[in-house]
Amino acid sequence: MLKWLRKYSRSWFIALIIGAIAVVFILWGVGGLKSPRLQEVASVNGAPILMTAYIRQYNDLVRQYQEFAKGELTEENLKAMRLKEQALNRLIDETLLLQGGERLGIRVSNAELQEQIRNYPFFQEGGQFNERRYQQVLARNRLNPADFEAQERQRLLMQKIIRAITSFAKVSDAELREFFQMARETVEVRYLVVSPERFLAAQRPSDPEIEKYYQEHQEQFRTPERAKVRYLLFRAQDFQEKARPTPAEVADYIKDHGEEFTRSQVIQVRQLLLTVPPKATAAERRRIENEAQALLRQVRMGADFAALAQKFSQDERSRDKGGDLGAVKRGQYPPEWDKAAFSLKKGEVGLARTPKGFHLLKLEEVKEYDRLPEAEARTLASQRLLAEKSRRLAQDGANRARGELNTASMAEVGKKYGVPVKETPLLTMVGPVPELGAQPTFNQAALALKPKETSKVVDLLPGFAILQGVEHEDAHIPPLEKCKDQVRQAVSRQMAKKQAAQDAAKIMERLRKGEPLAKVAAQAGLPLQDSGPFTRFQGFLQQPQAEALTSAAFKLSGKDPYPPHPLVFQDKYYLLAFKARKAPNPEAFQKEGDKLKTEFLEHKRSVIFRSWLADERQRAKIKVYEIPSMFRPDHR
Repeated sequence: MLKWLRKYSRSWFIALIIGAIAVVFILWGVGGLKSPRLQEVASVNGAPILMTAYIRQYNDLVRQYQEFAKGELTEENLKAMRLKEQALNRLIDETLLLQGGERLGIRVSNAELQEQIRNYPFFQEGGQFNERRYQQVLARNRLNPADFEAQERQRLLMQKIIRAITSFAKVSDAELREFFQMARETVEVRYLVVSPERFLAAQRPSDPEIEKYYQEHQEQFRTPERAKVRYLLFRAQDFQEKARPTPAEVADYIKDHGEEFTRSQVIQVRQLLLTVPPKATAAERRRIENEAQALLRQVRMGADFAALAQKFSQDERSRDKGGDLGAVKRGQYPPEWDKAAFSLKKGEVGLARTPKGFHLLKLEEVKEYDRLPEAEARTLASQRLLAEKSRRLAQDGANRARGELNTASMAEVGKKYGVPVKETPLLTMVGPVPELGAQPTFNQAALALKPKETSKVVDLLPGFAILQGVEHEDAHIPPLEKCKDQVRQAVSRQMAKKQAAQDAAKIMERLRKGEPLAKVAAQAGLPLQDSGPFTRFQGFLQQPQAEALTSAAFKLSGKDPYPPHPLVFQDKYYLLAFKARKAPNPEAFQKEGDKLKTEFLEHKRSVIFRSWLADERQRAKIKVYEIPSMFRPDHR
């Protein structure tokens, strides 16, 4: 079993918590097939994966990574994280999982679904499920009960299927000892990085080289389906003056929604604390913050919070209890801590920054609620009423305007209602709309229109829009003269990468012949960097995807300090040099006991599930159709 475990142990799938799908698998290439129905992006054993689900999954991933990045992501960042492929692979994996559950006869009963929903604290009042609160919370989030319950049923179903697949996992004492050695051993390397970027500006590809590359990689330059529209947008904010609630309306709203104007007063929470020394340098503080963010990513992708807290937390009082702080009242901790912890929902994790350090927090349960102060409740009720009334007025205006477009032009209708007519550039299925940002519903509506055709009223976050088709362009491969600059850039990148590979190979050859590392680094003009100690599960530079580098690092020794060749990660060439290795303390094995067994059992279940899913993929008939370039893998 341990040999099998090693095969998968460096996959960041190992962080999967049993009960949730949060995995990214290797790239599944996009074929040259045309979808039999334009709204399908793939099919799994004949079951379609729809474009709408695909866009929703992609945007969910973007939002998740925006939280990690603390702001907007650049196009280059999105490409590096391969979110397009992640979105598709997640949907394929979910489909395979549900199909496996169907074969196993696994179901979620209505009673199980009801129990799950009733236990959500945000649907409760005074610790009990409240039907009216349930309806109000869903309505406020623009969900209907049928859709929400269908999503919850599928989530519970996937949890049950994973538990069934992994239920036979067992741990022997021999396996546990070997796992302890493998999981706790650390290695430290020094390394150089040779990036193609340093050679890019010097590349001058010839016309024949550009022509050849274009002929061999035409799909790379395919232009996706695009559409240009003009539109009227009835913004909710433009109706706020008419929507201002009266004091009587606010009072009635609080009376009718009283149970919503509460806040958690006592919570049960877990904490993983990384302390920052009082005299820490800016670089040291950044390092600790990066470590906290890496741990936060692991938890959000499924890792067990309690196990991580026992391993990494520097809070002596709670570490041995998996970070459990017990019941916590407002005001016990600094304001920054309270703000993060008391804003969480049950099961959510967050990060607080205080003078003491970085606190990873997980809300286990809300113990007590109290009513909001009267002034705060009035402010909140006024904000909600204003938002609700503004949107209703905006929607009413858009509906009236849409009706008048049957007999008048968009310019005439826009002038009548004081709404400017806007026109977009050519839009793809996914991508920001100028002045509006990411609005996938807008893009979908735009691509569905023919020139001069008018859409129904489209519900957007800022308000309600009416679109009219101006131009529609089918997906196509442009002639070379239309995309020559793009091709030239692609050839230049290819040439720069080849030169970087050659440069890295020459440096590695010098090192393996015995030349001093510092001297070679200085002559090459490359900074000599240090990885710091890391385990197999942490990964080189805390990068779980850098499996090849991690594996190579653990093969190095004082006698054989360099790998045979440079290693590639994210299109850069890494040259590793052994620095130190540290075996785990045998006494720690006895001290960790049950904690270690639980950790290994979780890893073993993860490996079993990973193997099951890999087998399912091997047997499945998976077709990936031609899809918009925003989702197409980057083959460069």
